[in-house]
Amino acid sequence: MPLVYGVLASDLILRGLRMARKTPSTSLIIAGEQVEVTHQSVPIGSLKLNPDNPRIRFLLKRRGGGNDQKNILALVKEQPGYDGLQKAIRKAGGLHDPIIVSHDGYVVEGNTRTAAVTTLHEGARADRKWQHVPIARLPKTVPARAMAMLMASYHVAGKTVWRPYAQADQIHELHKVHKWTIEQIADETRMSPKEIQYYLDAYSYLINEVLPQVKNGAGADILEKKFSHALEFVKHKNTEQLRESPAARKVLAKLLIDDKIKGAEVRDLDKILGSPKAAAALQKSGFKAAKKVLTDKDPLTGSPTLKKVEALTKALSKMGRQELDLLKKSAKARKLIKELKDVVDTVAAVAGIGTGSKNGKA
Repeated sequence: MPLVYGVLASDLILRGLRMARKTPSTSLIIAGEQVEVTHQSVPIGSLKLNPDNPRIRFLLKRRGGGNDQKNILALVKEQPGYDGLQKAIRKAGGLHDPIIVSHDGYVVEGNTRTAAVTTLHEGARADRKWQHVPIARLPKTVPARAMAMLMASYHVAGKTVWRPYAQADQIHELHKVHKWTIEQIADETRMSPKEIQYYLDAYSYLINEVLPQVKNGAGADILEKKFSHALEFVKHKNTEQLRESPAARKVLAKLLIDDKIKGAEVRDLDKILGSPKAAAALQKSGFKAAKKVLTDKDPLTGSPTLKKVEALTKALSKMGRQELDLLKKSAKARKLIKELKDVVDTVAAVAGIGTGSKNGKA
């Protein structure tokens, strides 16, 4: 039963593997190469958790302790969602979908499920439910770079999605280590090339500029909890000039380490750093204190809506003759202005601003 591995492959492969249990093998294409996947039922103890899984790989680098199976198992069991998955597998009495493994038994897809059934096996060795597990074994001819792409396709675009920092780690591995192009990675993960570049830039910033400043072994937490902050920094137009400033990059790194700024707040970092008083308040007390400094100086800073009103007011004051003539000719255009006037009148009444008022007083 041939399956095509590509942009929409994750769902197809899992569905195909379920159907293929009645046959010893399945033909599929991985990263352009057709391979035969052998379906087997093997002892649970024969499977090996994969140290090249991005979540595991990063934790092994940061925490140490060696890449022996006992240490890896402990790391996987710490991951969010593990307890719920183990409970679901225990209630189901086993796995519905086969674990995909390399020719020598290392898990390519299904490390968390493997950890769960391994733990259940260790807790009830005599229970027949936890003796064997279904697998789909890849042949020895599949190169490591293809298996790396297979993991990305499952966990970036597939049903079981890794957390963003783990996705970024795998994308970085694919691009820098396995030499896949950004376009190839984008095709396999259903992301745009621009998104792939953002992930690479955010990951590089955290790894090369933020983590080296982290103390007390908190690196894993920084990468996991601050990836969204770094992503905001590298992709928003507001922060474009800051990205070119080594000093600004260092300031943000310290803010991330000290937990003094939220992800969405990064978008307004240019305004904060543009004010010496606000910048000082930011580094001393955090983003809220800095925003208050700006709001005290310019009340409109604290209201995105009033900022838009300010911009609209300027735009209306600069309307040209062609647009003014359009108001005379177009009922739709006049209706739009009428609706705007009605809304403004309502807001003005609430604010105590009457017709003919002066300096905001009726």
